[in-house]
Amino acid sequence: MDKELLAAFADGDLSPEEAARVVMHLADHPEDQAWVDDLMAANVALVQAFSAPMSEPVPDRLRDLVMPREDAPQPAQGGRVVAFRPRRAPVWAGIGAALAAVFVGALVLMPSAPVDRTLSAGAVAPDSELRRVLDSQPSGQRVDFGGADLTVLATLPALGGFCREVELLNRDSGWVQVALACRNDRGWNVDVAMSETLIPVIEGRDFLPASGKESVLLDYWLERRGAGMTLTPAEEAAAIAAGWSR
Repeated sequence: MDKELLAAFADGDLSPEEAARVVMHLADHPEDQAWVDDLMAANVALVQAFSAPMSEPVPDRLRDLVMPREDAPQPAQGGRVVAFRPRRAPVWAGIGAALAAVFVGALVLMPSAPVDRTLSAGAVAPDSELRRVLDSQPSGQRVDFGGADLTVLATLPALGGFCREVELLNRDSGWVQVALACRNDRGWNVDVAMSETLIPVIEGRDFLPASGKESVLLDYWLERRGAGMTLTPAEEAAAIAAGWSR
């Protein structure tokens, strides 16, 4: 398989069908897998290079551009709305996300999970609360999870099953986790879980901008899983009703 196609795979530019073909190829060609891993690692390093300005305070004039005026009409209060992920973002899009975060807030990637109840990589226990949420919870709905808010952000088809992106948010402790859980015939498994500390820009209001790095890592795992387009609400409801069988 030529390097141009492998590079497109690393950048997230392939269609679900092409990505699935590359995943199958990489399973039998460790030298190409190593090349792709190195390229993705370089992409992550590039994103990290843009993350340093995120610790700087937001200039008042820039904050005024992105924040609504106090006298502006306020939208009706309601539940937190989480948009369905339209498609897997290219790896290079993480750079734009990292730069955009400078204007609205900052997140610091933590080397380890918070002390509180958290998500962790590995098999999901059959009788756990996380298993119940992954099995039956529609995207965009929050549930209590050890005092934090657990939300399924999106559901995607993958080779041999499905994957779900989840967020665990604890405003009181000031941290957020983003994780990817995928299901096959043996049940759910959390492939990767990342923890970040929230840094509010304005008192009483927290921001959750993507720092870029977590987006890159999620895309990396989604590519390895051969994930396709995000399911629509109707498609997701049908998958839940069918017990995630395909």
